[in-house]
Amino acid sequence: MKRFFLIVSAAFVLAACSGNDQKRNQDVAPYAVFAEGKLGDVTPKGWIAEFLERQLSGMTGHPEALSYPYNSCLWAGTLDRNTDSYGSDWWRYEQTAYYTDGLLRLGYLLDNDELIGVGRAGIDYTLDNASADGELGQPGLQYRWPLAVFFRAMQAEYEATGDGRIIDALEKHYIHTIESGEHIGVLPEGMKWRWRNIMGIEGMLWTYSMTGNSDLLDYAVAEWEAGSAFELNMDEIMSDRSPYMHGVTYCEEMKLPMLLYAYTGEQKYLDAAVRADEKLLRHHLLPDGVPSSNEHLDGNDPLTSHETCDITDYTWSLGYYLMTTGDAVYADAIEKAVFNAGPGAVTKDFKALQYFSSVNQFIATGDSDHNEFKKGSTWMAYRPTHETECCAGNVHRFMPNYVSRMWLEGETEGELVAAMYGPSEVRHELPGGNIVTVTEDTAYPFGNEIRFVFSMDKSARFPFTFRVPSWCDYAEIRINGSGYDVIPDEKGFSTIERRFRDGDVLTLVLDMPVEVKGWPEGADPHSDEYVGSYIQRGPVLYSYAIPAEWSEDDKVYANMHGKVPENPEFKCWSILPAGAWNYSLALTDEDVPEAVFEESSLYPFDLDTTPYRISVPVVPVAGWELEEGRFTPVLPSDFEVLDDVLAIDLVPYGATTLRLTVFPIK
Repeated sequence: MKRFFLIVSAAFVLAACSGNDQKRNQDVAPYAVFAEGKLGDVTPKGWIAEFLERQLSGMTGHPEALSYPYNSCLWAGTLDRNTDSYGSDWWRYEQTAYYTDGLLRLGYLLDNDELIGVGRAGIDYTLDNASADGELGQPGLQYRWPLAVFFRAMQAEYEATGDGRIIDALEKHYIHTIESGEHIGVLPEGMKWRWRNIMGIEGMLWTYSMTGNSDLLDYAVAEWEAGSAFELNMDEIMSDRSPYMHGVTYCEEMKLPMLLYAYTGEQKYLDAAVRADEKLLRHHLLPDGVPSSNEHLDGNDPLTSHETCDITDYTWSLGYYLMTTGDAVYADAIEKAVFNAGPGAVTKDFKALQYFSSVNQFIATGDSDHNEFKKGSTWMAYRPTHETECCAGNVHRFMPNYVSRMWLEGETEGELVAAMYGPSEVRHELPGGNIVTVTEDTAYPFGNEIRFVFSMDKSARFPFTFRVPSWCDYAEIRINGSGYDVIPDEKGFSTIERRFRDGDVLTLVLDMPVEVKGWPEGADPHSDEYVGSYIQRGPVLYSYAIPAEWSEDDKVYANMHGKVPENPEFKCWSILPAGAWNYSLALTDEDVPEAVFEESSLYPFDLDTTPYRISVPVVPVAGWELEEGRFTPVLPSDFEVLDDVLAIDLVPYGATTLRLTVFPIK
């Protein structure tokens, strides 16, 4: 094996950075390291394409199954409330904005004209019905948050089509906000729910990048500095307090200082953004990569849950962290959440979802919610309709968002960045118009080998940047069969700059051992005292899929306000444990769990056929039972074991519904 940094040929350079000072010629955040490409330039392949196709044939393509407010015109008209007794007036527009963004991005990724048409109808209606002053959104709706969500759908449409009406309308809207004297950073008297108005900064800064109108930047900075209308302001971030606030709001607001840094270069904003994430990880991160939230941040006990909304919103924010800093740690975090928490919160046909999900959940019925919030309710059941509808809209976004940000553009002109991995294909246009297509052939994150196959009409020299994950101790790159060690830079990326030719193949091989990890006790994740252990390989958690008995839940729940799936193929499920789950790992310090990974094209999240399994020894725990016969119990700390050691198979977390992920240890 050659160590490449000792052998550098004139044909190409492999290094932490290319040293080329030419910059990309784009309207992007000036202090960001990476930038998004065009939405339609990425084509999902392999298991990711299968996931998205199931999403299409599942809830995303069947809004009638989700019931209110999705069985409607969405943003292509005015939505009436279905009840005056539950929820706020803005909820239905937030929820349908989530859904519109997800379905539109999915439509472009799958080249599905029907989905694109639904999303575009809402955008056209919004543009055509702006007020005389240019204000967008529903008349009389004082809360700006729904439009901040809908902006993302408008952004996606612009990225895919270049529709200039969108830029013009957004600029007029934000200028109207400024000229009207409205302050999104200051909370008016009696307007509790307006603290998410500050999220308008996201769209405002993007519009500034597209127009160069410095009034938008100045206003965004001034309003965030005002800091009284939202909870995650500079004082809160820089304090020593453990965060306690609405989890989704935290995940949304944490990105604002990172965006401000991307557009101003002021170090204090970068410091604040990094600290906001560090505090979240230290106090509230769960093993599946998502912070707890039920509905408020709730610590890191393995029993606590998170909203499905958090999966989408946390990873969306981390995407800005990744692009702005160029630090691979944020790509690692996105992958862990999307590959585990995402598929773990839905049925594998994408026809039902949980509002709350946990890494340990031994039962999922209409009365099994074990969180103190809504305890005993429907909120942990797999069902297409839910009491509060936000997660049923937001669930459509996490995988399309992931795919659209897998491939990024670097700082150097023509630089292509493989930021996050999975089977896919990207179309990359070089300066001068030369088109390069790179096919990423891989079983990642289940397999450790990634093949990049280059196709082009004529050879071209450009930088190709790829990531070495933080969990990988050793990586090798093979260039047309010749192998070299990879030495990533301090941010976890490495760049090859060479003249690429049609048919070139770069193969990245990542060391991906099975790891046994301890889960920390209490609020300090650096404690030496653990409450349990879990198994991980690469970014994927492996869980014990508890044998389950599924039955349709056709009960009428008062908290559903009459909502039922309006399609008989979409069911509400009651899932009971049908076998033992009360296990403790019986591993010694010297034991290495046995991984059984087969080369297969089978879908990795179908439980019965997943080709990826890890065998571990366990012992049954005496007296560890469901609480009150219907709630997942806490991990026991002092317990007796029963019988002899036996072996069980663990499968990818995303293949499970009922699961044991964090095992108790003595």
